[in-house]
Amino acid sequence: MIELRTVQRADVGAVLALVADVLGEFGLEFGKGSSTDTELEDLPDSYLTRGGAFWVAVQGDELLGTCAVFPITADEYELRKMYLRGASRGLGLGKRMLDRAIEWTRAQRGVRLVLDTAETMTRAIAFYEANGFVRDDTYIRGPRCSRGYVRVL
Repeated sequence: MIELRTVQRADVGAVLALVADVLGEFGLEFGKGSSTDTELEDLPDSYLTRGGAFWVAVQGDELLGTCAVFPITADEYELRKMYLRGASRGLGLGKRMLDRAIEWTRAQRGVRLVLDTAETMTRAIAFYEANGFVRDDTYIRGPRCSRGYVRVL
């Protein structure tokens, strides 16, 4: 059974490895072009103490995915670090994580969820578009990203 839970300090090593592995699939390097990469070293505090949330999907001892939400303004939140191991894609886990992020954002009275991503992440882009995100490149925040999206909640 796959459990979706709040990240714990003990997860940091596995989170760093997963994010670096997934970025590498797309020719991107961990720590280059995104200050949000290094924030992972201080989980869970780097999110929780600043008004955000960070979840991990685990099956037994294996980390399968990550997903986070971070406040940008009082009513706007950014979906961050949504990554899945290759073998975990296409099983509905991404939808479960996105649903958790949307539910949490609504509970914070957020009205918009935004994200940016790289053009090469075509499956992720298709997933976001199929789940109500509309392209709006004004939401590109990271230098390694080439597309921005917004979903009104």
